[in-house]
Parts: sequence; structure tokens; C-alpha cells
Amino acid sequence: MSGSQAGLLVLLVVVVAAAAVVLLAVVRHAPRSRAAEMLGRGAFREALAGGDQDADRLPAAVAARHLLELDRAARLLDAHLAAEPDDGEALVERGLAAAYLERWDEAEAHLSRALAARADLAESITLHRAWLSLRRGRPAEAQRRFEEVEAAIESKLRSDLAGDPLFAEWYLHAAVLWLAAGRRQLAVWAWRQGRAAAPESRLFERLGGETLAAAGEMPTRRPAPPRRPLQ
Repeated sequence: MSGSQAGLLVLLVVVVAAAAVVLLAVVRHAPRSRAAEMLGRGAFREALAGGDQDADRLPAAVAARHLLELDRAARLLDAHLAAEPDDGEALVERGLAAAYLERWDEAEAHLSRALAARADLAESITLHRAWLSLRRGRPAEAQRRFEEVEAAIESKLRSDLAGDPLFAEWYLHAAVLWLAAGRRQLAVWAWRQGRAAAPESRLFERLGGETLAAAGEMPTRRPAPPRRPLQ
């Protein structure tokens, strides 16, 4: 390599490094979506009112769903998907919004599209599809789907996701499925973890009726103390 070529190579390296530094600075100082920031804190009301930029649309839709403003969530998601039709996360959210509105076929179609678009989301999508199957009165299908991911989901719920409001719904859906499988103690644990992770969420109101509410909200009864013998 000649001296001129070596000098050119050094100059090229310097230019690339400088460009990388500038790009990093831009990314670090880029304005963050207020709605996304509030969503990450579990502040769903603030997230829903967090802004009107394109970047706010998806987190605002998630917040709306947690607050059971389901038609509003669907409208926000439809607007987002019109611009980004293959956004897997938005498709999951759209499917869940339809599920809570009891539009079962629509929900299944969106979740299936999400799985095709984002194979890396397979565990969470399968969990939600299992819950959907249960809500549709298909317990065998629900059990089969849940068994595919149950071990992995439980492991994550006990470690990586603990206390994260963005994953509260995982706990709640798993709780419903565990209760259906007769695993009451595990269901109660997951239900309480999900409620604690996202106190503002109202999703629990649509998740299984009085049996689940009783299992999740009421402490296990202590055995009555033995009666003292009459003197």
C-alpha cells in the first residue's frame, strides 16, 4: 500500500468515526415520545394524553386498551397500521383490542398476522392466543397452546418481567389459564403480580369473572383455630 493510499484510508476511518459520534449524539438527544415514557411507568392516563405525534399513537393505543377505552384503542391502532401494516407489535395490540371487544375471529386474524410478521414474539402471541381460545370456549385448544410456552412464560414472569407494567397482561392471561388448569395457587400469584405491576390498568375487569376475581383478590383463608375443650 502506497503512502497516499494509507493516508486516504486513515482519513476515511476518521470520517466514519466522526459520523458515528454525531449519529450517537443525535439519537441521545432526540425527543422521546412522552406517551411511551408514561406507558413504561404504568401511567396509562398520562400516556393516553401524552401527545399527538405519530410516535405517540401506538403507546397511546396500548394505554387506551388498559383503560378499557377499546374503540379508541382500535382507532389509534388502525391509523398506525395504515402507515405500518407489518408492525408486529401493533398487530398484537390490535388483536387484543378486538379480543376484549369479543370480536373473536378478528382477534385471531390479527394475532396470526402478528406471528407471521414477528416470529420473535411467538411466546407472547401464543400466550394471548391460548387465552383467546379459552374465552372462545375452546379449553382443549387453549391448553395445547399454553403448554407450548408455559415453562418459558413462567420463567420470565418470575425473573425478567417482575414488576414491569408493560407485561402486566402476561401475568393476567397466565393467571386465567392456570386457574382453568386447576393450578389455583399459581393463578393467584400471577394475578396479584399483574395487578400490582399495573395498578391503573382495568383489564382485569374483562378477564374471567367472579371465580378469578375471588381467587386473585381474596387471601387464602387461614384454618380456624382448634376449639378449646370446655372446662
